Amino acid sequence: MFHVERITQNRIIKGITSILLIIFILQSCIGAKAGYQIDDYYIAENGKEILGTKPLNAFIFENNVTNLPFEQFLAIKYKLDNYLTREFWINIDGARYKMIVYENSEFDKYFGISNFAAKNQENIANIVGGQPKFIAISMISEFNEDCLSNKSILQNMATTYLKNLKDEYIQIK
Repeated sequence: MFHVERITQNRIIKGITSILLIIFILQSCIGAKAGYQIDDYYIAENGKEILGTKPLNAFIFENNVTNLPFEQFLAIKYKLDNYLTREFWINIDGARYKMIVYENSEFDKYFGISNFAAKNQENIANIVGGQPKFIAISMISEFNEDCLSNKSILQNMATTYLKNLKDEYIQIK
């Protein structure tokens, strides 16, 4: 008959316990992935796909959640029908461009909320209307050209326009 001595059995239990303890300690030392902090704005790739285009680039900035919602700001500025309008045409220097504002769920789908870290943290009581921490906007020309693409001659104009729009929104009190 096979007989295991008590000393050997204790060593096996202590060995398994030690291994599990080491695995637990190593697992707890792994920190959370730090998100990218946006100082002014960030142009991200792989946004929405519009008919006849590759995935669009998006202009992303950190939202000032203590202001009125960004959609409300756009509805007032561009005299839109309602606050839920996410795609609309604008005129810049006589040319037409379509602005596409991402919903929070779309932002997470295309760019991943966990990839970004908010610089400005607010108490829940200060946040107006459950706003997202980040806002993403894509912009196409009337010929379905991605205005924020590195290959576009419209990139500088579109980036400047969206940066001015962002600054105007952030300054609202």
